[in-house]
Amino acid sequence: MNALTLADVSLKLGTFTLGEISLVLPAHEILVVVGPNGAGKSVLLETIAGFHRSARGRILIGDRDVTGLPPERRRVGFLVQNFGLFPHLNIAQNIAVAAEANRSADEGPDVSALLARFGIAHLADASPLVLSPGEKQRAALARAEASHPDLFLLDEPFAALDVQARDDLRLELSRFLRETRAPALFVTHDRADVAALGDRVAIMCDGKILQCGAASEVFRRPVSRAVAGILGIENILAGDIEGAEQHRVRVIVAGHALEAEAGDRAQAGTGVHVAIRAEAIRLAPRDRVPVIAAENRLAANVVTLQCLGALTKVTLECGFRLVACLMTRDADELRLAPGAPVVALIPATDVHVLVL
Repeated sequence: MNALTLADVSLKLGTFTLGEISLVLPAHEILVVVGPNGAGKSVLLETIAGFHRSARGRILIGDRDVTGLPPERRRVGFLVQNFGLFPHLNIAQNIAVAAEANRSADEGPDVSALLARFGIAHLADASPLVLSPGEKQRAALARAEASHPDLFLLDEPFAALDVQARDDLRLELSRFLRETRAPALFVTHDRADVAALGDRVAIMCDGKILQCGAASEVFRRPVSRAVAGILGIENILAGDIEGAEQHRVRVIVAGHALEAEAGDRAQAGTGVHVAIRAEAIRLAPRDRVPVIAAENRLAANVVTLQCLGALTKVTLECGFRLVACLMTRDADELRLAPGAPVVALIPATDVHVLVL
């Protein structure tokens, strides 16, 4: 049984339209929804939670049709950016509110047990106002778990945090969801969340889902230029297909031929864009090109370098601009500097043709 099923769900809020969303979230899976600000990610979560009534379509959580149910009857745990803790209640009271709502006549969630499980028993009497971001997240998860949800909905809970706090909480949240096998829908504009949390990823823009699939597949094979842009793929190059052969095509970009994976609709003479992830590009000195399986070998010159800690981003000129990303230690070993001549090595399997 699926944890969540959306069938042609749509609604209109002012000038914004959420357009005929169809999604399936299998049990125990985490789906990360990625999109720019204004894409409709939060509206999608709020509609699933029942804060907005869909104009058409159906929403099923497990085997329950919740399309017409109010939020309190949908059994979802909803975490937002500030974690939504009640500031006038201490942590134990925050959890007790959710536990009481889920309590049957005979039994219900034990607040003390939840405090201990999430490692915050010592904070039972503390105000949310004095908690660190990590403590707030644990308290919010404990409160959500107290309501015994069938589904977790997370609305960019790390967006307001600094890099270190975000990394720490991402790891902790991932551990919780994996250990409990809790199904979750997580919306974000941060691609790092996909790598850390997502079994699958859905790309959203202008109220529509543009692509949904395994995270590795979507990052490797975006279906369109719009998806590639949202994913932050650094190299999106215009070209023309010169010829096709079996599973490969030759694309001419600024007078240079690139061997690429063939798309289903790729035909000779077609104008296309190709997407190349920066991390797929290897660099080598021109006088010591290694023997590796890379069909594309472009003579290039370094234009700029940007050190990003463990990684270095390198802008290249090879008849067109190309951005590569490599380990900083590798950049140091290559003694890269502006003007340095190199060869960019790119396997054909990492040159993806975008036909939309």
